[in-house]
Amino acid sequence: MERLYSLQGLRGVAVLGVVLFHMMSLEARFSGGDILLPPFIDFFQLGVDLFFVISGFVMVIVSRGRFQNGVEAQRFLFNRVSRIYPTYWLYFFITLGVYLVMPGMVNSGHGSSNLLMSFLLLPNEKVLLVMVAWSLLFELWFYLVFSGFLLFRERSLPLMLSIWALIIVVFNALDDWQDYSPALKIILHPYSLEFIIGVALALFFYGPHSAKLPTSSVWALLGAALLVGIPLIGVYRLYDSQGLFRMFAVGITFGALVLTLALLERRKKISMPRFLIAVGDMSYTVYLSHLLVLGVIGRVWGMVGAWPESYLDNLFFASLMMAAVVCYGWVGYRCFEKPVLDRANAFAKRRFRSDARMVGS
Repeated sequence: MERLYSLQGLRGVAVLGVVLFHMMSLEARFSGGDILLPPFIDFFQLGVDLFFVISGFVMVIVSRGRFQNGVEAQRFLFNRVSRIYPTYWLYFFITLGVYLVMPGMVNSGHGSSNLLMSFLLLPNEKVLLVMVAWSLLFELWFYLVFSGFLLFRERSLPLMLSIWALIIVVFNALDDWQDYSPALKIILHPYSLEFIIGVALALFFYGPHSAKLPTSSVWALLGAALLVGIPLIGVYRLYDSQGLFRMFAVGITFGALVLTLALLERRKKISMPRFLIAVGDMSYTVYLSHLLVLGVIGRVWGMVGAWPESYLDNLFFASLMMAAVVCYGWVGYRCFEKPVLDRANAFAKRRFRSDARMVGS
């Protein structure tokens, strides 16, 4: 399987953006009234959207040549599920322990949680115990649909994606996904379009036409995404909506970032900073754990006391929060997530074997 460091770097950017977004509320609560982090950081909640586009792109990477084979479809789904649940369950139980001892520290202001549905990561009317895990419900839905696609010919993937996208667009143009049951809200939500955009761009990346795209055009597309697409998303605050226009605008802009950086990496025109690649590797652990880490740092800071007459305390507080999140993320990834993934992958290689010839076209 090809490893694109640009994707890992973008994962790092996405998760650091989500952390910054959540740091804003901690600063407002514990900084003594003065605020350093600027309002435009609201934009960084779109890190989750970037994750969805990258996820679609990665699905093509990990599934190439594995279509029309039932065993490979089972292996694909097992790998995706084992990627999600074990690490999630660790932070579910940590959060549950905090909740049982100090209920006010967990999801205060967001209502109660259905513990069984939270444990299983199933849609329900209440907020998940690990609040940020809402995005994992969409990831699991994407994986389930894509596993079904693996049962068909690989060359049929563009048609199946088009049908899926058409269903989502027509439904959301005529009706409101918010009026339906929790499960249907996941199935019908236009977030699927971001995943589909990622898959479509990966198909282009691995197709014959990507090599014909001039490098100058790739740079121009990257510039347009950075200098036009992202500013317009911020100016019009598309992150405050969840409609079709937001998903297309954000999905296409972030898709352009993913595709152009991957093409430039393949052509050896760029290289990602090692720090961002490392953060990308541990992005899942950082994503699941950062609210817990930020909560601890916030309460410690609350005991130390803020200095409202100066912004130095804000700067130190923000630096401390980010450093703590990244440092714990590295420890959690190295000590739990990576060993578990390595064992799950080894098990999948033993359990899901097929001597049947794979049909890729």
